[in-house]
Amino acid sequence: MGRIRGSRLLAWIAAGAALLTGLTAQPATAADSPTMTKLTLGADQFKLTDTSFVSATNNLYNNYLTSHANLTDVVTTNYTTNSSGAADSWMNLRSMRSCTGTETKALPPVGTKTAWCWSNAHTDDTTAHWWPQGMSTTGTADGGDGAIQDRHVAAVSWHYRTLSNETSAGCKTNNLLKLTFLDRDTLKYRHVLLAEPNSSGTDFSFVTGHGGGIVWYANYIYVTDTAHGIRVFDINKMAKVDTYGSGVSTYGIDGSGRSSACGYPYVLPEVHYYKQAGTPSDCSGNTIDPEQLCFSWLSLDKTGGAPYKLVAGEWQGYIDGGRVVRYQLNPTGSASYPGLLNMSGGKTVIQDAYAASRYRGLQGGMTWTDSQGVLNFGFHKGCGTKPGVYSHTWVGDTRASTSCAAGGNWAAGPPQALSHWPKLGAETVDELWGLTEGICAGSTLRSQHPEFKAVPEEEDTDVCWHYQGTDNLSLRAVFSVGFTDPAVQDLH
Repeated sequence: MGRIRGSRLLAWIAAGAALLTGLTAQPATAADSPTMTKLTLGADQFKLTDTSFVSATNNLYNNYLTSHANLTDVVTTNYTTNSSGAADSWMNLRSMRSCTGTETKALPPVGTKTAWCWSNAHTDDTTAHWWPQGMSTTGTADGGDGAIQDRHVAAVSWHYRTLSNETSAGCKTNNLLKLTFLDRDTLKYRHVLLAEPNSSGTDFSFVTGHGGGIVWYANYIYVTDTAHGIRVFDINKMAKVDTYGSGVSTYGIDGSGRSSACGYPYVLPEVHYYKQAGTPSDCSGNTIDPEQLCFSWLSLDKTGGAPYKLVAGEWQGYIDGGRVVRYQLNPTGSASYPGLLNMSGGKTVIQDAYAASRYRGLQGGMTWTDSQGVLNFGFHKGCGTKPGVYSHTWVGDTRASTSCAAGGNWAAGPPQALSHWPKLGAETVDELWGLTEGICAGSTLRSQHPEFKAVPEEEDTDVCWHYQGTDNLSLRAVFSVGFTDPAVQDLH
């Protein structure tokens, strides 16, 4: 019921491709070093090997998680009671709302097509424990009308942060990951727990990581695992668990065969895990390991002809030169590994790789090839809770870019992922989507957890400057702007 049909995704989206390729790079205007430098990689540098969980997940799905669910179930079924039948408003579908007050600072200073903020009913907007990170949509996942299983949905990854003086354990484990499915037509959304089956598929555990980047392609959702590689989850294996509700703090299959997922009603199992051979010496933004990659963010590039590219980028907060590596994706109708990363000799195939030679602190990015054959890059750079930076650059660009010190040019929050949404049904919308993650810490949070500090007096460009309220303020937004809007693409 509601499964993805590969034939639906085989065709190239001619209209969407034309729009992207029509957005052409401008000539460089300054004699300086290039912003992006193409890399020559070693034979196996940055390549990944695949650990398959398909057999285990199939057993889990067919014999243990037998209450199967599709995307429509997740974004339309409201629960007013928990699995015990008791009233539990935490189980309801939640609603996005209009951004107001300080929240509007989390939006880009250009005309937005979409501008939403998270529900405050259960503090998704201001919690200091859960942090939104990656984003991808059915607009990129689908090959035709921007829908998957007839729904127009954005997916957002969140990681759990254990605060000072708190113990990391169970369903409050540091870097626990969940995914949120947000229906753009109804503005309703629901959180789903990401899960990894055991080797036999008789049980499952939660997944941990930063969740800095995700890509939705066909029925697969790719999620970064910063120091190791990329995990893949299959929405055709989504299932409803037996025990759910606000008081549930268990996960997996218990001794009686009942399943639970940290209180959430749905679980999304892992089917593949692409891992690099080693672990980077540092992913804190201070040192670049020449042989290993930090997987900080992801996006999907369908331009420039076959193959499609899975774009993986690094956040290097304190040093220039984070890498951008583009892995080849197989078509959904491919005879081998359909919809998955292309493999050769047991390793993923890399299309090309670049160093962001004059950038640091990139928290989201995307690539596209224009009508002149020039490879373009769009980047999000965060500046704490000051206005961030959006930068459009390309291979051969030598312009000086906007800096945080110069006051930024974009959303405060800071901005995270980037995703393109070309069509909505028969309508061409050509949208660039993004989100922000931040909060202004209230005095209560600052007094209890020293990692949250008041904004210094000299930081008068900070959105949180002089805020002394008790409660946290939200700087978390989901937004879209016109992809070809000159006010966006002329920024650097």
